Amino acid sequence: GRGILFHTDAVQAVGHIPVNVKDLQVDFLTASAHKFNGAKGTGILYRRSGLELSPLVFGGEQERGLRGGTESVAGIVAAGYAIEESVSEMAETAKRLKEMVATTITRIKSKIPSVRVINGDTECRLPGTVNLGFEGVSGESLMHMLDLKGICVSTSSACTSGKDEPSHVLRALGLTEQQAKSAIRISYGKYNTADETNTIVAAICDAYARIIKNKEGHDK
Repeated sequence: GRGILFHTDAVQAVGHIPVNVKDLQVDFLTASAHKFNGAKGTGILYRRSGLELSPLVFGGEQERGLRGGTESVAGIVAAGYAIEESVSEMAETAKRLKEMVATTITRIKSKIPSVRVINGDTECRLPGTVNLGFEGVSGESLMHMLDLKGICVSTSSACTSGKDEPSHVLRALGLTEQQAKSAIRISYGKYNTADETNTIVAAICDAYARIIKNKEGHDK
């Protein structure tokens, strides 16, 4: 009612949970194809009917005059197929990913009782993502040790990778700086398998034990 335009970054949501722009009542919404198994470099911009945008890239009338230059036809077509497939399989995929996340949490907690599940609501969340905190251990150290085993996890968003600072999102959720620095995020996708959860859990528990052992050795 105040004439303020609202944009939402739905990159993490589109293709994973139901998204309806009419229900959300947003003016603009953006998404990235690679987040729902499309090609990198292709994005989606929703603009509510009647709203105008000024182009940032001039030189042609491509993309409704908003971005001059030859379009990536292959990327656009791939994005269309990818989102159709993701939406049609959403319920089935979400159920399987939730089970994988639950198994991961249960098995890690059985080995490391002090592990902290940082994510909030157990239902209103992305089905394949979980953020865990390991007391007394650097999330950065865990991430590097897992990387050596061919397992990719994260300590922050891709937008802030490379910065030696705790996640501002975790800090905003009320975590201390130390708690935020002890966190890693595990993200499963539709092509991950239940067997891979065993590999990931074993690798995390092994890396955690090694870090604790090294710390105890230095403390002596």
